[in-house]
Amino acid sequence: MTTTAISALPAGLARSIKRGEMITKCTRSNLRRNTSSECIFAAPGRSWHGSPCWPRSSSRRAAKQRLTRSFSNAAPASLRSPNEDDLTHFRSILAPHQIVTTLGNSSNSRNDLDPYNRDWTNRYQGHSSLVLRPQSTQQVSSILAYCHERRIPLVPRGGNTGLCGGSTPLSNEVVLSLEYMNVIHSLDASSGILSAQAGCILHDLHEYASQRGYLFPLEIGSKGTCQIGGNVSTNAGGQYYYRWGGLHGNVVGMEVVLPDGRVLRLNMAEGRSDVHGGMDSAASVGGCHRKDNTGYDLKHLFIGAEGTLGVITEVAVACPPLPTSKHAVMIVCESYSTVLEVLVAAKEELGEILSAMELMDWQTLTLVRGSLGDSSVSGEALLLDEMLDTKNDSTTASSPPLSQSTATTPQSPLYILVETQGSNSEHDASKMDSFLTRLYDSLTIRNGFLATDSKRIHTLWNIREACNPAVSRSGYVYKYDVSVPIEEYMDVAAEVKETLSSQGSSFFPETAVCVWGHLADGNAHINVVTPGIFTKDESLASHVDESVYGSVLRRRGSISAEHGIGQSKSEILGKIKDRSVLDVMVQLKQLFDPHGIMNPGKVLTSDMVSNMKS
Repeated sequence: MTTTAISALPAGLARSIKRGEMITKCTRSNLRRNTSSECIFAAPGRSWHGSPCWPRSSSRRAAKQRLTRSFSNAAPASLRSPNEDDLTHFRSILAPHQIVTTLGNSSNSRNDLDPYNRDWTNRYQGHSSLVLRPQSTQQVSSILAYCHERRIPLVPRGGNTGLCGGSTPLSNEVVLSLEYMNVIHSLDASSGILSAQAGCILHDLHEYASQRGYLFPLEIGSKGTCQIGGNVSTNAGGQYYYRWGGLHGNVVGMEVVLPDGRVLRLNMAEGRSDVHGGMDSAASVGGCHRKDNTGYDLKHLFIGAEGTLGVITEVAVACPPLPTSKHAVMIVCESYSTVLEVLVAAKEELGEILSAMELMDWQTLTLVRGSLGDSSVSGEALLLDEMLDTKNDSTTASSPPLSQSTATTPQSPLYILVETQGSNSEHDASKMDSFLTRLYDSLTIRNGFLATDSKRIHTLWNIREACNPAVSRSGYVYKYDVSVPIEEYMDVAAEVKETLSSQGSSFFPETAVCVWGHLADGNAHINVVTPGIFTKDESLASHVDESVYGSVLRRRGSISAEHGIGQSKSEILGKIKDRSVLDVMVQLKQLFDPHGIMNPGKVLTSDMVSNMKS
């Protein structure tokens, strides 16, 4: 790049390029000669890492119109709501700041309870009058034992970042918030096992592990808000599932409080946390092992159970050594068949260092670009102009019209973010070079943008993590988290588009379909949007549900890849699971929670339980 080219750019841009902070546009020539014939600057932009990727709803009236289930439809008739006598008991075991309530002579108002009664999408609304915030396992045990004896239902709550309403009350249950159980106990330097309380924020665990030379293996967009207990309870997946595996593999120990107050320590040290969150002096912190083959591995029953069998209070997670080398590239493909060729090439050429492959469609990235504003102040916007080939189109400075007519078609490009993580930068760079050379020599890909430093890697990830908020700003989003065979990844969205288009606007509002997700493990996030309409259409929701889930099930896929069941998919679960499987699930529920106090109406509905009894 010449001095003339740099000086023609804005001063700030020129300074950044001189510092070498750039993203290189991949060409066949510069791959071999290791020189850049064209550089695309991506100024350091605000990272979404460490904060939840969603906007807040501005319509309170719309929220009131959303349907909520009655308490009686979701829980056994013997359950009752908390009263002032119960509050008196809880005040005997908890400090004043650990209780939020409108019962009795409390100074709290409904506004204080609102964050605990509403999920972040504003789709689910509860009516709890009592929130308890324990600081120790003993307090959790006491609360559960009391509620078990008196048939008072509870809803365990983590960071409230789920999409299925799993941590939102259906009515006036007690909300059990783990937010004060946020002590990180230790990270064993030899084994890499990190032990922490369930209320620890995921981002804090990342920082703690990183400072000690380890990588916390779960990475999701809401890591600045979500809690590890909630992550484990919903069996969260994330972008590095392909590389590091899921929580069933990484969680090696767990402490769980059962509904009757009993405490299970599953490959965890003996001893309980004291009231302030510390450990008893007689107990060792951690005390778990990577291998423990002493009977039934019960912890797996609570991973993904969404608080319906008990409350996770502590976890022990195996962490790999922190990678010292990272590389990333954004690849533009002409078609999904090309995407599959890239996937095969990535697995073969990158092998053990391949950490993530994220797919985004054209419609989604067009909305991301429209949400970023002027490319002169946004590196992500400038890069997207190049990727979308719209840098001379002034309409990209604002959100473009969203409709089926502008949606992704079989001829629209698709975009893949490929990242590697390893321990030898030279070795990893060589592998990335071989990978890209293979793609260019075979004329497989349309274009590519290679990040040359950590800031530019963050720029690429910022684009990926902007998908959810950008789409949400366009209208009401009917969100689906599904697993499908990788070769049919885009077919579900195509079928949904065709179905919606065939109905016409006379039946439903105009819609558009946006797709992104974790390509390497077949996890697709399908989003059906009603442009400019921010309220839910129940008739359309039912129609889209039938279309999406029908398409997924015809391909023998899963209706929930990583977000769980909650209250949004519990009815569907009863229709698609084999009766023998449901029977065992109900038997487990009855064994652990015979009175049905734990998160009623989530995962298993009361009708499901009663049908299995009959």
